[in-house]
Amino acid sequence: MIKSRIKYLLAVLVLISSSPALAQSGGFAGVGLSLGFGPRGMAISNAMAASTFEGIYPYYNPALAAYKSIGNQIDMSVSALDFDRVYQTFGSTFQLPPNAGLSIGLIRSGVRDIDERSLSGYPLGTFDLAEYQLNTTFGLRFSERFSGGVSFKLNYANYHKELSATTAVGVDLGILYRFGNYLNFGFTVQDMFANYTWNSGDLYNQSQARNVVNNFPTRLKWAFSYQREKYAIQTEYELQTYGSEVNTQVSFVDENGNPFQISQLNTINTSTGLLKLGGTWHAHDRLSLRGGYRISDTKVSGSGSLSAGFSVHLPFDTFAPSIDYAFVTEPYGVSNIHVFALRLNL
Repeated sequence: MIKSRIKYLLAVLVLISSSPALAQSGGFAGVGLSLGFGPRGMAISNAMAASTFEGIYPYYNPALAAYKSIGNQIDMSVSALDFDRVYQTFGSTFQLPPNAGLSIGLIRSGVRDIDERSLSGYPLGTFDLAEYQLNTTFGLRFSERFSGGVSFKLNYANYHKELSATTAVGVDLGILYRFGNYLNFGFTVQDMFANYTWNSGDLYNQSQARNVVNNFPTRLKWAFSYQREKYAIQTEYELQTYGSEVNTQVSFVDENGNPFQISQLNTINTSTGLLKLGGTWHAHDRLSLRGGYRISDTKVSGSGSLSAGFSVHLPFDTFAPSIDYAFVTEPYGVSNIHVFALRLNL
């Protein structure tokens, strides 16, 4: 069977990676799984690493799993994205008295109906690209002001039916400290040790093919949240560090005039800074309003994006349901995203 071009697959990966206001630097592994977790976070530009105002979302900081709350929280969200992209999340939290908490989350990301072509340009049908993440978080309150947590993530990627799927295991660590009654500080390190390993030898029938390792960016976050009864203001700075493999070939000619090449594999380390601002206002017992602004790369002009959203708190005592919505503009005017969610408290 004629194989589709690997360049096309790489273009698809960049397409996913350049997703939302939520986009990280395009082209790096795992970016499609880091768009956010539901409308409440995405509406305030994902500046959630120090926030306890919106509920419990350990996706942003494992220490949040230890936050004391009433009941157990369930969130289910679905997003409407252009370019046939898919992004869905599910999360549930559990209190572990007297001073701990547990959270389980699932994320589905991908692209549907990708047009597959042969090297000659003939259509071969369509295929889907999918990524999943299952994360488990444990948090512990060491005191009324200080808590910490750890998350373990299992990532799964299936990019082509004739390319073996791969998995990656990552670890998040985080702390949360409360200064008085109104100000929180959060720090977290995310996606440590995670990478995808690929080998296209079977796809192209090349026995000499080597493994290619795509590392997830390591994400460091420093965040503050100022919270009062009716409103909250959040800010966060994120530093992403990542390494890329570069294969350099240098041509030489020996003393007999015969040409030969020497290949050298090097790793280039780079970093990107992101700045996030957001706020929430409980305008009414039944309505909350949100807004945010995000700079996806502090070194690049035009990478800013806006977000906004709201929650409608339904008048039911059973499960205390809320319907959440967020509207997110993507950097550089690529597209817009609509996010919908249902939140329950058990």
